[in-house]
Amino acid sequence: MYDEIDIVQNTVDILKQNKLPIIVIQSDPQQPEKLLEQNQVNLYQKLSDLAGSKEEYLEERDDHNAKEATTPVKAITRNVKAGFTASQNFDVEWWVVILGDISISNLKGIKKIIQKMIQENKLIGITRAVGQVFRDTNNELTRIQKDDTTDFMPQFFIVNSSLIKKGLFSKFHITNLYTSEQCLGDEVDRYCVENNIDFKNLTYIISNYAYPQFISGLKYNPDRVRMPKHVDGFVNMLRRVKTKYSK
Repeated sequence: MYDEIDIVQNTVDILKQNKLPIIVIQSDPQQPEKLLEQNQVNLYQKLSDLAGSKEEYLEERDDHNAKEATTPVKAITRNVKAGFTASQNFDVEWWVVILGDISISNLKGIKKIIQKMIQENKLIGITRAVGQVFRDTNNELTRIQKDDTTDFMPQFFIVNSSLIKKGLFSKFHITNLYTSEQCLGDEVDRYCVENNIDFKNLTYIISNYAYPQFISGLKYNPDRVRMPKHVDGFVNMLRRVKTKYSK
């Protein structure tokens, strides 16, 4: 998280009611009132603000004459690595990762996804943005997310702890300064290559577009959501049917 204190606080309250272990890694918002109280979660770490300040980040992001903002990539890769390093101190089978602007109001949808992952023997649940164009390391608009892409969205994903204990998310390299999705995917791909595992055999595709709304209890930042919920669910169903009968 960064400064999304109200959203995160609500999520923490829900998770505490379910007696689940909570790890929060917060990039310092440099505003005391935006810091989460450490005693509310099982483990809390405050790390430096890599942007220098939110104003500097917004200036970088909104400068149309400059390259895309690089702060999110640096912060996400660092914070995800820190969170998973800390996670090894807990006896937990599955970890759910969300960014600070995502909220959890109940666990129904997440439990269903994990059940499906168990049934299909998958250890990572991800959402992708098939069809979207991302910038590459040279800031060229040439990287297109295809059906076989390993890139995945950082906002929400699920990982079995057995992979973390074997070193997944421990050797992050920023392979694209402008695209967190590529850095996450490349780290999983690195793990797969080193352990002679097929990426497709390891991953469960929750959706092939970025911000699915059909997951009960999970709510994305409305600024990012583009499809009405009923359309979102229908598109997901069509994609699953296509995948099922194309094998």
